[in-house]
Amino acid sequence: MKTKVVKKKRLNIGRLLVLVLFLYIIVCMAIYIYKEPVRHYEIIGNDIVKDIDILRSLGLDSYPSFVSINTKKLSNTLKSNAFIKEAKVSYGWNFTIKIEVEENQPMFIVKESDEICLSDGTLIPNNKTFVGLPTLLNNTPTENMKLLAANLSKVDKGILNMINDIEYQPSYNSQNKVIDHNRFLLSMNDKNMVYITAKNAKALDSYLEIIATNKITTSGTFYMDGERSIVKLSTTVATTTKKTKATTTTKKVTT
Repeated sequence: MKTKVVKKKRLNIGRLLVLVLFLYIIVCMAIYIYKEPVRHYEIIGNDIVKDIDILRSLGLDSYPSFVSINTKKLSNTLKSNAFIKEAKVSYGWNFTIKIEVEENQPMFIVKESDEICLSDGTLIPNNKTFVGLPTLLNNTPTENMKLLAANLSKVDKGILNMINDIEYQPSYNSQNKVIDHNRFLLSMNDKNMVYITAKNAKALDSYLEIIATNKITTSGTFYMDGERSIVKLSTTVATTTKKTKATTTTKKVTT
């Protein structure tokens, strides 16, 4: 009967050294990554809130460890800023932190309370920081004000910069019943008056096009609160009598 011979396995020193070296490299890389600070910040979408203010509010101005950053927590912290509507903080390549924000734009000054209405309807104290904002002159229900702010934020900025004053003016029928609760009258810096409805404030984007198309060179009232835009122009015509008098005629333009 043959006896089985058990061979002793020899320790492969070469393989062991490779394994130890591999583990050593992994540990060193982990320590390096853990200790490595943020090298770069990429901030997108901000205009009102400065880069440095964003970093300071998040505690990132000291360039902390890259892996120690809790992106979800920082995103929520940014959203607590009244001027920031949406925010997303994420990791990028080469130890970069990417910060994307959508700002809450200041839309107009509420004269009655001396506050600034932001695009989401939030009211903040008027600290005179923002110059050139239009003024909402009269008392306006909160919901109507929020609707106006939200829809004006979608209008071309060049048009928004032309608005001087805003007045809440609901429209009524012959029985004195309200037809449109969301109607406003805008006083423009070119001396025109424009009626809009808050729900369709985006119609203002065609304001300059209407002026150019119809070659309007005089001031008037633009009714942009209906399905079609109607422009009523006031022109001064001289008539000859014993004394020259100026009379006003109205020209109606429909677009």
